[in-house]
Amino acid sequence: MNEHGPEEPRQEQPEEAPPPLLSEEAPPLAWENPAAGPSAFFLTLWEIISRPRQAFSAPIRAGWPRAALFALLCWLLIFAARYLAFRLWSTSPSPGLSMMLLSLLGMLIQAAVFLPLYSGAVFFTLRLLVKDAPVPPYALVLRAVCYSQVTTLALLLPMLGLVAHVVWNVVLMTQALSLGLGVNRRHALQAVVLPMAGFFLLGLLFSWLAMGS
Repeated sequence: MNEHGPEEPRQEQPEEAPPPLLSEEAPPLAWENPAAGPSAFFLTLWEIISRPRQAFSAPIRAGWPRAALFALLCWLLIFAARYLAFRLWSTSPSPGLSMMLLSLLGMLIQAAVFLPLYSGAVFFTLRLLVKDAPVPPYALVLRAVCYSQVTTLALLLPMLGLVAHVVWNVVLMTQALSLGLGVNRRHALQAVVLPMAGFFLLGLLFSWLAMGS
């Protein structure tokens, strides 16, 4: 009671709902436009590099095959840039056409094996880590891995290119899983780093076995 009468019970204000992870107001990635061409590829490349939070929060307008083609083009771009740099600055004789085609085929096979295999490892790790929330489907995890292949551009850097690629890929993949697919940031980071460390250890093991034989 006070001089103005009985106090009315104070109503608690409802908590403000968090904004949606995939904003329908944001424009989709240019590459996911059905009529996308070469310019859309480079525009999407720049969007992911310069504004990763906005890019991975954009609404999904295409499935994983479109993203896989984007990743393949990223790998081809690096292959072409490396070959051009070798022709311009190396004093060694340039490899023949057959050798170049063989290297290109090996790169394509590596991409075809690595992308789905690593995506499966990330998806499996999420299934083990996330207990209180639904896990994104494998197709969306594969899509996130494919778009994160823009970090292969770091391989063009001398000496530190591989380290920069790995660190940058961890950051981008964590953002893709947390912002785009709603995974807890800690779980997203673990789901990216643990499979990557596992593949690295397997590579060391196979190298050691090859040297021993």
